[in-house]
Amino acid sequence: MTEIQHEDVAAYALGLLNQEERADFERHLDGCGICASEVGAFAAMGELIKGVHPDDLLPSPPDPQVESLLVRRAATERRRRTFHRGFMSAAACLVVAAGIFLGVSSMTSTPNPDSIHSPARDLLMTGRTYPVSDATTGVSGVVGLEDKGWGTHVALELKGVKGPLQCQLMAVGDDGRSEVVASWGVPEKGYGVPGSPDPLVLHGGTSLPQSDLNHFTIQTLDGKTLATVAV
Repeated sequence: MTEIQHEDVAAYALGLLNQEERADFERHLDGCGICASEVGAFAAMGELIKGVHPDDLLPSPPDPQVESLLVRRAATERRRRTFHRGFMSAAACLVVAAGIFLGVSSMTSTPNPDSIHSPARDLLMTGRTYPVSDATTGVSGVVGLEDKGWGTHVALELKGVKGPLQCQLMAVGDDGRSEVVASWGVPEKGYGVPGSPDPLVLHGGTSLPQSDLNHFTIQTLDGKTLATVAV
C-alpha cells in the first residue's frame, strides 16, 4: 500500500496517479472529509486539461492560465511524493544494514558483561539498594538485595578500586555468622577509575535471609577492608 498524503487530492483529480495510488487514495477519501470536498473542484478543472502531461510543462515557462497552474501544482506534488518515498526507502535500507552489522558484530565480538542486560543490573534497578562509600579507600558503589526462598540474592556495583587485588564480598548476619557472597580479581587497570571508568558489576547469594542481615564487607583476601555497608 502506498503512502497517502492530503496533497494527493490534486494529482488524483487530474488523473496523475497510477492504478495502485488511485485505489489507495479512494480508500483514503472514504474517511477524509477534507480531501473529499476538494476533489470536486479539482476534477472540474481536470476535464479542461485532460490529455496534458505535467512533464511536458515543467521545462517551459508556466502558462498564465489557471489550468496550467493546477497541472504544475499536481506535478510538483507528485514529484515531491516520489522523492519522499525514495528517501524513506533509502533510510530504511540504512537501518536494515546497520541492524545486520550490529547483529554480526554482537556474534563475532566479546560483549562487555558490565554494559549489557544482566541479572546483576536487573537487581540493582529493582531490588532494595544500599550505597557503598568509604572516604579512606575511595571505594564507592551500591549493593542490591532481593529475597529468595533459599536466602538473599545480592548484586554489587563497585567503583574506585585499583588492582591488582583479590577481593570478596562478605555477608554478616545479626548473630555474627558470615558467608562469602562472591569473590573476584581486580586487574591492574582497576574498576571505575581514570582510564578504566566502567564499574565492576556482579551478583551472588547468601543463605542468610534479608531480615537477618546486619551488614556487608568488601575486603581483600588478605583481610584489608575496602568498605562496609550496613543494611
